[in-house]
Parts: sequence; structure tokens; C-alpha cells
Amino acid sequence: FKGDMRVSAGYITELDNKIAEKNDEIIIPSCDFIVLPGMINAHLHPSKEIYGGMLDCSPIDVVLDSVHKNNSLEDAEGQYVASLKSMMSALQKGVTTFGLFTSRIESDVRAAQKIGVRAVVNYCQNNQWIGSGQSPESKSSEEVIHQFFEIEGKYKSNLIVVCPATASELSADNDLMIKLHHIAKQFNTKFFVHMHEGEHQVISHHKVYGMSGIERLAKLNILDNHTTLIHSCHLSEKDKNLLLLGGCNIIHCPVSNSFVGAGTLPLKDLSSMTVGLGTDAAMVNPVNDITFDALMSLYHHGDNNFAKKVSATYILKSLTEGGAHSLGLSQTGRIERGFKADLIFYDKKSIDSGYINTPVSILKMLNQESPCKVMINGKTIIDGKKLLDSTLLDND
Repeated sequence: FKGDMRVSAGYITELDNKIAEKNDEIIIPSCDFIVLPGMINAHLHPSKEIYGGMLDCSPIDVVLDSVHKNNSLEDAEGQYVASLKSMMSALQKGVTTFGLFTSRIESDVRAAQKIGVRAVVNYCQNNQWIGSGQSPESKSSEEVIHQFFEIEGKYKSNLIVVCPATASELSADNDLMIKLHHIAKQFNTKFFVHMHEGEHQVISHHKVYGMSGIERLAKLNILDNHTTLIHSCHLSEKDKNLLLLGGCNIIHCPVSNSFVGAGTLPLKDLSSMTVGLGTDAAMVNPVNDITFDALMSLYHHGDNNFAKKVSATYILKSLTEGGAHSLGLSQTGRIERGFKADLIFYDKKSIDSGYINTPVSILKMLNQESPCKVMINGKTIIDGKKLLDSTLLDND
């Protein structure tokens, strides 16, 4: 589409070849801009930025044991600075919306608020641990529910949504799973859970429940559109069929899954489902760049079977509208009238001239270039590739 766009009150209100100017409007000359919806990193542990680049790979059970042990060593200010760095770097790359998975919500929300990004906070709470190694923090189901409502009321805003979550199929009993899903349904949001993140996790669950985590969610009648599964990279045929029947959402983290040797999400087989993309965390994704995950998704799948490949168009959708839907966000991730004005601008005069209007060329541009302007909810956050909030520059 070539033409004009009007933004008002945080939304795209008009798209046309020629829109008449109004006296009180700010005009952004657009003839030299390529404008795209802001990218969505649907799954990120931002405070783990401090561990980026330490290892080239590590098994998932070792990673989780380290995370659970180190949680008690990390103070709130350190987490805040790490989260700020993680999200600022992504924002400068063109990410406008984040799915933040956290049990230390204060530091991560504080960072998101400071920068002015859109965030769906997956507030992680647990009441058991049937995995190996150090246990994550656990509470009673009653404490979990009480604390969720307290936190949700404290932090919800125009840009922040708080949703229920638990660490994995190993960290919540049936009662808590059902209750967290019920909250998501009540608030018309999503219930988030890391699921089937490798063979070790699947075996640990089967030893206690005699079935896979996906089978358990299906038996509890909570494998539906109000549930978003993160990873799901070690699946049986039965698991795949249950996912397709249930209608839940998935967030794919290909670099992280490869880093920990967890397996590969059968993306083509599940391509009829809503799928978003996530980087996971710097400790299991040293690049921590959602465009790198996008390109890996394009070329990692179908490496020895062309029928298993997915298209660049599909990946672009997962980076934008698919990510929004997996997080429970509506009217986000597209340039269309009535959608939120979360936009990234590329100046054609300052980027490589070799890009063409094809999906794979756009993916290449997103990976290799940085937007000159970033707008979230109709407000310009970055202009001339510089953050407009000067207080953020000290944290760069």
C-alpha cells in the first residue's frame, strides 16, 4: 500500500491515497518511509540479560537449576537494569510489544513502564515442583490466586496487561492449573505455561502423572484458546493431535530450543494454530534478537524435508499479528484502520537500496537495519534512531 495514514488517540484511524490535512495535526512526510507494524517478542525473560554470552549451549535441566539457584542472589535493582537493557536493545531494533515471563514482576514492569513499551506480563507462580534440581519458589494455591489479583490491580494500564502463568507442567498441580486458566477466561486473556521443553521435562512429568503435560491439560479441559504454551518442542503424534483439536496458542523459541537441545517444534504440522515468536532469554539465546529467531524459523524447519518448510509470509505474521494473538492482544500487529498505532519506520534514503517488496526481503531488512522512528500507541519513542527520553540514554 502506498498512501497516507492518520493516527489519533493511539490508533490508526484512516488509510487512503491522499488524506486531507487538518490544522492541528503533526505531519510526518512519508514518501521516503517504509512503515511496518512494530515487531512482537512474545516470550522474553528480560532480567536474564546479565547471563547472555556465558555459554554456547547447555541442557535444559542444568539451565533451570541455575536459574532457580540464582534467583535468590539477584536483587531488584540489578534485575531492573538488566530488563531495561534487554528491552531497550529490542526497542531500538523495532520491537514494540513484549511477552514478559517473570516471577519478579516489580522490576520488569518498572523497566517496561520506563521505556514506554507495550507488555503482556506472564506473572509466574507455582505450588509444586516435580522436576530435578533446585525448586522454584512455591506457594499455596490460595496465596497464588490472592497475589495475582493484587498484582493485576496494581500494574494494569493502557500498555500493561497482567496474565496468570506457571513455570511449566512440572510446577502446578491440577487445582492450580484449573484456577489459573479460569482467571484467564474471566479476564479474557491467556494462561501461560512453558510446556514440553525437551525430553527431560516430558519424562519427569510422565513419571508422576502417567501422561504428557499436554494430555493432562486436555483432560482438565484447559487446552483451549485461553491457554498459550511456550516451546512445545518435544511432541508425540498424540500431543500434536491434541494441540490441533484444542485450539490453544503456541510461542515458538527456535534458538533457545536449539541451545538447550530441547527439540524442534513441528511448525508446519501446527501452522493452522496461532503461533508467535520469542527469544526466551539471553542466557539461552546469546543473540537475543527476534529477527534472528525469525530467520532461523524460516530456514531451520524443513532442513531435510521440503514439505516441512514454512513461508516467509507465515514468519512475518508470527512476528506481528500472530504474536499479538498468542499474547491475547486484539487490534495489534497490522497496519489497518482501527488497529493500535504501534509502528516502525525505515528511511529509504539511509538503508541499503537492495531490499524489494517480498516477504523474505522484508525479513532481511528487519534483521540488518534499525528503524529511524518507533511509535507505540501513537507516541513517538524513537526518532532519528535516538530515544526521545533523555534519561534512558544513561542506561544505554
